[in-house]
Amino acid sequence: MEKPWRLWGAMERCTLTLASWSWGACRVSLLALILTFHLYGGFFLLALILASVAGILYKFQDVLLYFPDQPSSSRLYVPMPTGIPHENVYIRTKDGVKLNLILLRYTGGDSPPGVAPSNQSSPTSSSPPTILYFHGNAGNIGHRVPNALLMLVNLKANVVLVDYRGYGKSEGEPSEDGLYLDAEATLDYVMTRPDLDKTKVVLFGRSLGGAVAVRLASVNPHRVAAIIVENTFLSIPHMAATLFSFLPMRLLPLWCYRNQFLSYRQVALCRMPSLQGLTVDYRPWAGGSEGCHRIMDFRKECTFFMLLSGFLFHFTLSTFL
Repeated sequence: MEKPWRLWGAMERCTLTLASWSWGACRVSLLALILTFHLYGGFFLLALILASVAGILYKFQDVLLYFPDQPSSSRLYVPMPTGIPHENVYIRTKDGVKLNLILLRYTGGDSPPGVAPSNQSSPTSSSPPTILYFHGNAGNIGHRVPNALLMLVNLKANVVLVDYRGYGKSEGEPSEDGLYLDAEATLDYVMTRPDLDKTKVVLFGRSLGGAVAVRLASVNPHRVAAIIVENTFLSIPHMAATLFSFLPMRLLPLWCYRNQFLSYRQVALCRMPSLQGLTVDYRPWAGGSEGCHRIMDFRKECTFFMLLSGFLFHFTLSTFL
């Protein structure tokens, strides 16, 4: 039975490769196809033109979603923190892509809020939590360092920032599956660090990073203590239906979307404590039924860190003491 399955897999890969090559050839020769159709007509040429236009639109979706070059120096210069303990690290994903990480180390000796001094004798109770910071769809991790430093100081936590593939000094090109692999590699790296508490790993995702964090939490329920998402969305199809409401986007099947990020499905598997919006939810996050791109009103910094601090230390510290 093994040989027929191998043969079928090889035939499937060849078919997909041939279809991809044909689709690419149609996109390259679009102008020639249009001129030929104008002169001679024919349903076959019309089908090729439609296929080439569909291929261009399918590929163009990446341009609408990922902005690693904004601002223009984002791929050349990554600002580094100064005056605080940090590590600039490079790791490899499962598919061999090299990623750039910044680890900000919390070295303060203050007790976290709500933790009794008598508990500090335990190494587990005294160790700070570690926040994995997944940023949005533009810029690089250096642009998030000021925000991460505020987290480090106000939340008394280590912060790990990762640049997705194609962002900052990381290699490769961004894609949905690629970003998922990047998040997995980051979590794996944290789990290999003996100086970081593996029971206090918290995911923080902003905008696109929220979708990455939800996916990572859904497939690692025993390795993630809690998840925080800010200004994220239900899925790319939901976003498209809202942004392009003048088009019948809701009628398009999922396979029309090159990137889907179906957070509304994956969030059902997140059984750890979750914080989304301005509400602390003690149940698994139900996931944005009120809108497709919820915006957290964190204009006041004190409110922001009061909420995060209360949530973070209640769940990731007192739970384990």
